[in-house]
Amino acid sequence: MAQSHQAEGSPVPSEGVGELPAPEYSFLESACQRLSQASILILIVVVALDILTRSLLNYSFEVADELGGYLLVCIAFFSLAVCQAHDGFHRVEFVMDRLSPRAREMARMVYDLMALAIALLLAWYLGSFVSASLASGNTAPTRLATPLWIAQIPMVLGLLAYILSIVGSLSRHLASLRSQHGHTPETHHGR
Repeated sequence: MAQSHQAEGSPVPSEGVGELPAPEYSFLESACQRLSQASILILIVVVALDILTRSLLNYSFEVADELGGYLLVCIAFFSLAVCQAHDGFHRVEFVMDRLSPRAREMARMVYDLMALAIALLLAWYLGSFVSASLASGNTAPTRLATPLWIAQIPMVLGLLAYILSIVGSLSRHLASLRSQHGHTPETHHGR
């Protein structure tokens, strides 16, 4: 019974039928993964501290909700690039499994191109939103009075990382299509 040993921190390889091999995380995806992990840890500490102070001291700093919301945004947006690199988004497997390898790659490319278009549009919109918040100097109506652009910037940074990760996936799909095209039965006759 053979067991494979993974290096700590490396992604688990995909073993499903017709899946791309899991790529090594680039610096960008590793940084996004670390930011998501740090956000989860900070969220746990903030909520636990608020629970302790409420139960033991009958006092609340009244920032756990606000910080929790900001950290959830960080987790959601910084995890996009990690999910893309690890091929972790949902897809209809019973359809994908019935496609030829070439058609499967084409379907993945179409999906990635649609995701890229939506992510670019959303990044443009959120970038203009952050710019407007920065220009207006608006702050959150809370005890922390956080400038809104600080709370919004993780959305833009997470989307930019996601866009770069989609571009990386598209290049892997193209390379796979080219390698499949180069290994047709006609090219092997002379060998």
